[in-house]
Amino acid sequence: MKRLLVPILVLLLTIPIGLRAQLDPVSLALPAYQSKDYTKAQELIDIAVEDDKFNSTARTWCFRGYIYKDMYKLDRKSPDGQEQRAIAIQSFKKTMEIDTEAEFKNDCVQSLKFLASTLFNDAATSLDMSDFDVAQAYYDEYKSLTQITNPEMDFTGRDVEFSLYKASRLSILYEKADPTTNLDALGVQIIELYEKVIALDSNNVSANYNLAIHYYNQGVNMIDNMDYELPFEELFAVQERVMELFTKALPYMLKAYELDPTRKATLQGLSGIYFGLNDIEKSEYYQKLLDELESNQ
Repeated sequence: MKRLLVPILVLLLTIPIGLRAQLDPVSLALPAYQSKDYTKAQELIDIAVEDDKFNSTARTWCFRGYIYKDMYKLDRKSPDGQEQRAIAIQSFKKTMEIDTEAEFKNDCVQSLKFLASTLFNDAATSLDMSDFDVAQAYYDEYKSLTQITNPEMDFTGRDVEFSLYKASRLSILYEKADPTTNLDALGVQIIELYEKVIALDSNNVSANYNLAIHYYNQGVNMIDNMDYELPFEELFAVQERVMELFTKALPYMLKAYELDPTRKATLQGLSGIYFGLNDIEKSEYYQKLLDELESNQ
């Protein structure tokens, strides 16, 4: 028997036998649940929550949460499983709302923590599948639920982790984009995510480096795709835009270097950015540092 069901069992055992013999769907759902006949347990508990004699008690809603949580655990990947999780969450929330004696609070908190962790995992999985809107919805729900179970939770670390991973997945799409992709809109999303991370943690090496690389690569791509048959005015405008992108990249790459002076990719980036800005002296300086680093390894 599951530990979390102990409070429910204690309450059931205190009910007089005569009353238990009546058609109490909550009590009838218990043996079905214990025998893992979840379909029957679900039907009975859903009858209970529609009956005013039972839907005002925390016991009913808490037991409903257990049933739907276990059903979800058996069928996590399907749409039915997702709906069962949502019902479990709603049931545990309802329990805490009407449980004035806080009799089921600890059990509900533990169950909601578990369900919140599955939302976070689903957010990461959705990012892997490039399903960004769904990932964001899962992550927002994870945070909302965690705020109930742990009101003092600092989400800074999680926000940084989620934003960095989301930005990295979007960057892959950016690099492999086909002609139908709106690169400008995609680039804006990537920049906003890295800027969000830097606002939360200005010393985040990955965010500083990757934002610098994003700006730098945009400039390089413009050079690689430049049509030199364009009128001089248009060529000059493109060159100005390239210089603007390299200039935007520079402070972030310098920050990444400050945070980790031994990272070869950062030294390569600084050498390339300064070369693009026509500062050959500084470009050679960072190339020399890179050469010395490689020779000492």
